[in-house]
Amino acid sequence: MGYEPPFERTSEIDDLCMEIAELVGKLHPDSGLGTSPTLHRELRIRTIRSSLMIEGNTLSEEAVTAIMDGKRVLGPARDILEVENAKRAYELIDSLDPLSLDDLLRAHRVMMDGLIEHAGCFRSGDVGVFDGETLIHAGTPANYVPQVMSDLFGWLGATNLHPLLVSCIFHYEFEFIHPFADGNGRTGRLWHTLLLSRWRPALAWLPVESVIRERQHEYYRVLAESNAAGSSERFVTFMLQVIHDALLPFSLPETQRESRVRQALAYFSAHPKGTIAELADLLGCSKRSAERLVASLRQEGKLRREGGARGGTWAVRE
Repeated sequence: MGYEPPFERTSEIDDLCMEIAELVGKLHPDSGLGTSPTLHRELRIRTIRSSLMIEGNTLSEEAVTAIMDGKRVLGPARDILEVENAKRAYELIDSLDPLSLDDLLRAHRVMMDGLIEHAGCFRSGDVGVFDGETLIHAGTPANYVPQVMSDLFGWLGATNLHPLLVSCIFHYEFEFIHPFADGNGRTGRLWHTLLLSRWRPALAWLPVESVIRERQHEYYRVLAESNAAGSSERFVTFMLQVIHDALLPFSLPETQRESRVRQALAYFSAHPKGTIAELADLLGCSKRSAERLVASLRQEGKLRREGGARGGTWAVRE
């Protein structure tokens, strides 16, 4: 019989799974979470910055944005390299197989390239999980890591549990094993997102890491509590609540303005030479209302005019 992670379902866990499924079901087919390149970019920046902040990265959101845009910034060389590596790692999501241990090693290699020796290889020494200076958990002894990771991926490929539960249990088991010398947290969170994206593709952009960052001490606390209990229910419950809360803003009913913003940006993206009068016809509003909408989008930096009023074109910020 293959490895089975210690875990017991609870009524709270089942209720959270149902609530998350309902929120996912409320995502509009044209929801920005699934369709907007502009929102995807913003969420990916938030995700990477939040995940690296948990690990002590000090760069501002402006600096991370500049690095993501390929610009040079001033700052600690290691922090800059962490962002560059994380950008490349998250760009791999569509090509990674969440059931492949080799792909996990590949993702870690990209994430930690130039930051540690032997990136993409299991550690040869013992490590621990720390919250600041406090040891939360001592990882699995190094000589057992290859086998327990093989067992974990064997379970991942064979389990019949709901994908939501699988993603959370895997996240806990991965952090419990702590298979690498460094980069376990950021790689584990990346893999959690990967598993969620294979259940529902729009969740590839869900800012789970941002919510974890806001609740960082609780994240470490439930890891420690699950370790002490010898089972992952508390961590799974916490992560399901994180997923739920990350989804909530995207599952609320779309306001009229949000609908008009989405349609306007889509229109000008497809029709760079489009006119405000044509936009007003599309939105079913007055020309004056369309003008106010365009002015606000330009002020927010989401839309800009290139060239003159007559011969110019519209450019949507992607």
